[in-house]
Amino acid sequence: MIVDNPEVTLDIEAHGIPDDARDAPFLDWLCSAVVEGDDGRTYWFGTSPLILPLEQREIWNLEISWETGAVRQIPGSIYKQADFPPVGATTQHVLPAGTLCVEERETEVAVRLGDNFQVICKDDKTWHYTVADPEKGISAEFVHRGAGFPTWYGREKSSYLTPHSIAYGYNWSGTVEGTLTVDGRTVNFKGKGIRERYIAVDSSAAEIGGWEDWMWFHFDGVFGSLYEMKLGQKDMSLNVSGAGYFPAGNFEIEHQDWAWLPALGGFIPSRYKVTVEVEAGTLTFFATAVGATVWGVTTKPPATPVATLNWDRLEGTFTDKQGNKQVLSGGFGGVSIRQWRSYPDIFGAMLANADGLQPTDRMTTL
Repeated sequence: MIVDNPEVTLDIEAHGIPDDARDAPFLDWLCSAVVEGDDGRTYWFGTSPLILPLEQREIWNLEISWETGAVRQIPGSIYKQADFPPVGATTQHVLPAGTLCVEERETEVAVRLGDNFQVICKDDKTWHYTVADPEKGISAEFVHRGAGFPTWYGREKSSYLTPHSIAYGYNWSGTVEGTLTVDGRTVNFKGKGIRERYIAVDSSAAEIGGWEDWMWFHFDGVFGSLYEMKLGQKDMSLNVSGAGYFPAGNFEIEHQDWAWLPALGGFIPSRYKVTVEVEAGTLTFFATAVGATVWGVTTKPPATPVATLNWDRLEGTFTDKQGNKQVLSGGFGGVSIRQWRSYPDIFGAMLANADGLQPTDRMTTL
């Protein structure tokens, strides 16, 4: 969405459930990142508080992955399978409604959910996270710094992502720096990631699950985010060093190399080709999935499962309007996909992977 002022201000950081909320509103302050540790490993991690009035629950989570997998051809079958390792470390905490505390200060907004989740949203484009599960020995302390300007869902007015998925807020690609601790081992890291301030007036997992791609990408000098909902709208923004911020343009997503992901109980595109065109030129990049985190998976239909695909390093070029092509470096990114499944899982048994499904509770809102 094009807004009058793309600058992020503290009022949007502190925004609670909107006055025009409908059946299934919710809030989040999410961050998803790909980083390089000082131990030589690449880490994919994500965390968020999730405020769900309809369910009368408030949840925070943290997932950290570092192992990678690959897609293989299933012997004697036309299908391929994504052999991805499980998430390396994960925790989720469910708290009663009313636990969330949002404190507005002169230069920052403090968001707390229980004793072990906090994000401080400052007026200098940074979010400061402190997240810990002492019992599991997992923690993350890091800063996300927004770069350029974000992709807005809605500011002065809400956006209809689908007929019943209505939201204010933004998502914003940027740099990430901090520490991760797993099993008492602390790693310093630097990388890139996206943060999201989502303020849902209403939501429909079924409409979004008609197929959604929600992705971010960040090369040195060219970065942004986009989303496309087959039963709703598509939107994007692109920042190009030396050319500016483009809150609108055209893009195409090509799904390639589909593979069965046992933990999801569904097929995923393991390879993406994305083309983004703005006034300054055209970005083309390729991404390959090497891992995944799944949630919202159930063993009974209807279901609206989600997979966040861990992308390996991105390969990309930017071609300006004069035809000059630049090979881009430092490419990180990721994508979340949502599906709508009104039918039982038949492929799992057929592909001899029935035990791979990872069922979790299904929420009405998400």
